[in-house]
Amino acid sequence: MNYSFRSFTKKINPKWKSKSRIFGQIIEEWFVNNINCDCEGIFNLQKVNQTSYDAVCNFCGKKVQIKASDKLFRPRKDETLQILGSEYQTTLSSIKNQESWDLFLISYDKTLQEVVMILKIDSKFINPECVIPRKPLSINARRAGWQGCYLQFNWIDIKKIYEKSNSK
Repeated sequence: MNYSFRSFTKKINPKWKSKSRIFGQIIEEWFVNNINCDCEGIFNLQKVNQTSYDAVCNFCGKKVQIKASDKLFRPRKDETLQILGSEYQTTLSSIKNQESWDLFLISYDKTLQEVVMILKIDSKFINPECVIPRKPLSINARRAGWQGCYLQFNWIDIKKIYEKSNSK
């Protein structure tokens, strides 16, 4: 498998300024071109900012959410992994409404422009107890009242798909 995402940088909207948005989209493009569903189907990207999931298998319909980070995903001292989620109520509603989706966590190296880690959390481990609300934004914030969340998982439930041997 080719872990370089250099060729996908040309597909990004040149008007975008946010590095996290740019690299998030690059990683999603890399993902659908390199990772197949468990059923051997091909993932198709959904529109940007699709609620709860980023890609859908063209064969079995399995939905996946992709989280990208330039930092490695590592467990905390209590053997849990906590990552930044999206809007609290939307995430909670998605899980409660039985919209099952697997979660892929992909770490990358900006300088080398390559994927260095891929983790997978199966949908059976994604439940309302995993969703931890964050403090709503203050009334002075541009998006006053908006409330994000964290997603927290037991490290033992996370499947390591790939890790570059010299990752720190």
